Amino acid sequence: MRYDYDLGVIGLGPAGMAVSVMASNMGLRVLAVERRALGGECMNVGCIPSKSLLQMAHVRHTFTRASEFALSRVAKIPDPVDPFQTLQRHIRFINERKTTKMFEKTDLKLGKGSASFVNPHTVTVDGHNHTAKRFFICTGTQPAVPPIPGLDTVDYLTNETLFDLESIPESLLIIGGGAIGCEMAQAFSRLGSRVTILHLDAHLLPHGDWDAGKMLEDVFANEGIAVYNGRGIRRIGIEGNAVVLQTDHNETFRGQRLLIAAGRKHDLSELGLENAGVEYSEAGIRVDSRLRTTHRAIYAPGDCNGAFLFSHSAMHQGMIALMN
Repeated sequence: MRYDYDLGVIGLGPAGMAVSVMASNMGLRVLAVERRALGGECMNVGCIPSKSLLQMAHVRHTFTRASEFALSRVAKIPDPVDPFQTLQRHIRFINERKTTKMFEKTDLKLGKGSASFVNPHTVTVDGHNHTAKRFFICTGTQPAVPPIPGLDTVDYLTNETLFDLESIPESLLIIGGGAIGCEMAQAFSRLGSRVTILHLDAHLLPHGDWDAGKMLEDVFANEGIAVYNGRGIRRIGIEGNAVVLQTDHNETFRGQRLLIAAGRKHDLSELGLENAGVEYSEAGIRVDSRLRTTHRAIYAPGDCNGAFLFSHSAMHQGMIALMN
């Protein structure tokens, strides 16, 4: 059978970019589809902006430690000036000078829109069908938002909206003490926010060692970040200009803004995986040791298989899956 492409790639985060560029450089005919911005979560709303914000926060925090380095105490700690506008400029620069130019140097078809399987060798994108001998699903994850009563009444933040803020809030409540919650807690605290973490598990970084979480709690305590472990949220509401959280310990917390950092989830519902014979669950797409799904012509490297939710892992999985 003659196919339009040798390879179809759905999602252009670290895994999808690795597959697309490598396959194109190998002389394969490639269709690469992305419904949002090139680079995926890491580039646009994850690793890159978060680490940039952490670096800004680190530099500002260093001024508070001048005496530790035999320097005279700083009379006034510098205030953040347009930190989020600066982040967006950095992201645009990387996208325009790096990501986009990288794709311009490759011979592939770039499609914009949501892809859905019609059958194992056909996807529809924006009303048009495209066929490929093999497909690679590289769709990543999205923020998990818990079903807390009253949450829908609040203009809450996730990592997808956090970096669109116009200024550093006076106070920030964070639900979740995993990697995202802890990183942003320290960044915002060092940039001037009064930060409170409310965490359901017994210690921070629940997927890591207990002593690592305890060490981080000690650091946070020294920096003025309040941590409340073992807290479930009963209700969320608004009082005046404040977000109000009520916990299962009969406590009430107030803050100017609320960040939901309760983990990640897969949203595979629009891909039409049933039409392709690809099995999946809430944990992700089922793959074998070759990163191949339950259909032998379809692979699923990266976050979408639920194995390791890290950008570097996704990139390497993409390369390995292509070689397989």
